[in-house]
Amino acid sequence: MGLDIRSMHHVCIVCSDYGQAVEFYVHTLGLTLRREQYSPEKKRHKLELYLNGEYLVELFIQESAPDPKQPPHAGLEHLSFLVEDVEQSVNDLKSQGVKTGPVALDTETGRQYAFFYDPDGTKLELYQAG
Repeated sequence: MGLDIRSMHHVCIVCSDYGQAVEFYVHTLGLTLRREQYSPEKKRHKLELYLNGEYLVELFIQESAPDPKQPPHAGLEHLSFLVEDVEQSVNDLKSQGVKTGPVALDTETGRQYAFFYDPDGTKLELYQAG
């Protein structure tokens, strides 16, 4: 018997540059910054980001952030965001200078998706709402 998990609470992403992280997650993606803390002991900022009033992403921003592009690394493969129109969302990202992959079709669900990356190289996805 599994745990009584109701839903995902949040995803934590380690970032290396405060300004780039805020610009990307708050201004480019449109998440709302609700709370920020700084820990002098850990030399780390912690930001809580919300989407439609729900806690979604926690960012740890510190100078010693590992390079997620260098294998081996374990953990997050990608974080997916539901959108109504993948093609329009990709165009919106491109207009803001974000490099995206091609829009593809999930043959199992018939929905479109596309991958893109944050400034630290964390893989993100746009997925068509059903």
